[in-house]
Amino acid sequence: MKSILQFKGPYGDNQTSFIPDFIHFESLEKRSKIYAWEISQHVHSELFQMFIIRSGKGVLVSGKNKIVISSPCVIVVPASIMHGFSFDSNIDGDVLTFSDNYFESILKNHAQLYLKLNKLSQFVFKDDKKVFSDFIYLVKKIKNEIIDDNVERQLCLQSYFQLLFLKLYRKGYENEYVELNTPNKTLIHFRNFQKLIKQSLQNPLSIEQYSEKLNITQMHLNRVCHAVVGESALKVVQGFVISEAKKYLLNTSYSVSEIAYFLNFNDPAYFTRLFKKLVGVPPREFRNS
Repeated sequence: MKSILQFKGPYGDNQTSFIPDFIHFESLEKRSKIYAWEISQHVHSELFQMFIIRSGKGVLVSGKNKIVISSPCVIVVPASIMHGFSFDSNIDGDVLTFSDNYFESILKNHAQLYLKLNKLSQFVFKDDKKVFSDFIYLVKKIKNEIIDDNVERQLCLQSYFQLLFLKLYRKGYENEYVELNTPNKTLIHFRNFQKLIKQSLQNPLSIEQYSEKLNITQMHLNRVCHAVVGESALKVVQGFVISEAKKYLLNTSYSVSEIAYFLNFNDPAYFTRLFKKLVGVPPREFRNS
């Protein structure tokens, strides 16, 4: 099974330390110029991206699908979706990158918005520049909150992101909205595996049970995971559990033992050893860092 180009952080970055509320903002030019405006097809298994294109031309590619970028527009790229770009050097825009977990948490009580926006899509604002201007205003507010260390920063960011998603959701009911189909079987299996892991967090399954639910063999599931993220299926499951543990450590006052039990670890000491092995520091040190 052919490996899929994958990055833990923005394109070209495999050093980013993943945290549940990871948010990153940068100009489109900053990274694209380094690669001569050609971004090879790749995936981010844990990141959701928004490309806000103010002006200029380019092509969005996903598998065999190609679509001309019609500025001004917003391109939405969910986690584990194959995508690449070919930009003209005059392209002007920004890129918002945030964790898939953060996207889910913002829309956890808004299933319709989540389902609508969790697809590779282009939202075109060519004939609706006032709405696009409002969208840019919210993007600037998010950028400023990321830079500044203001009181209740997270609450403010969540509010701006909810408004941002709502504007795209409303735009999705208008004519100029293009959704790309990405029938890559490997990525489909991987995304379904991710969904199963999240659904079974309180009642963990074995790798054999996961593969049965996906109607593939354990060997095939491991090949899928190695092709997408370079890890075994077991490590993918462990990575998700540790991600959930980070949420509890950063956002609650529960003890390490309580968090271990919440995540179905009967032995808190084993949970601590696994956390340190995968994160590099024990849970208490991570919480206090």
